[in-house]
Amino acid sequence: MKLGARRLIAAGTVVVAIGVLGGAVAGWWRWDTDRRPHVGQVVADLNAAVADVVVAAGDGAAVAVSPVVESARCRLGLHRGGLFSARADLYTDTGGEDELIAAIAQRLPARYAAGLGPSIAGVRTLRGALGDGVTVSVSRVSPGWLAVVARSACSLGRAAAPSPPAGATAATTALTGLLGRLGTRPATLTDQRVSCAAGGQVDTVGAVSEPVDSAGLAGRLTGIVPAGAHRFTAGESNRVVYRAGAVSVIVAASDDGTAVTAQYTTVC
Repeated sequence: MKLGARRLIAAGTVVVAIGVLGGAVAGWWRWDTDRRPHVGQVVADLNAAVADVVVAAGDGAAVAVSPVVESARCRLGLHRGGLFSARADLYTDTGGEDELIAAIAQRLPARYAAGLGPSIAGVRTLRGALGDGVTVSVSRVSPGWLAVVARSACSLGRAAAPSPPAGATAATTALTGLLGRLGTRPATLTDQRVSCAAGGQVDTVGAVSEPVDSAGLAGRLTGIVPAGAHRFTAGESNRVVYRAGAVSVIVAASDDGTAVTAQYTTVC
């Protein structure tokens, strides 16, 4: 066999070997990717945990739920993934935070194995866990304000951004009218829904206003609370919060004070 022919055969053998190796690597990569936790299931688990806490809080708090977000990057073997979290905000009367957290701990399903930490400034933190690395906590942010945060283990994929409301609803009408009292209107609207275990949904429609003076909201919005609704005390905080049956309304200044945020939530 001539030297040129031998070289062609050797080169062909190398090409075939590389192709076989490349196919094997691609197959292994797909297998390894498929066996890792993915954000689709993570989102469902996180939202379910938030919904369970909201239901356990009962009508003793006003509530708003937020979309799942990626809170940090992480690694799963050779893959880059994310740590995801879902959140709800609960508002109760100043001084009633620990009582509400204890009630939530008692009402949560046993699978959470919820426990209360030591008292700090008269308020304990609730911590619980589910399978697949999902944890949930309820803690005080400031007087009358509690944060519910469900966190995931490292997972692959990206969480979807919240969608705007599909059309005009009782929530969008109420928020537009509320902001109109302050001389502004919604600049953006979002709609976040989480399903409840017993059926129905927790549905929060949120609005961020166009630029407006956000000072003194409590005094400027005294007339928005319906008769029979419970208005939660806010201390020195610049917010108005009430609950009327299954409906919660939360109005507050934006972090930089140049706009107003408003949330209208119905609970399953």
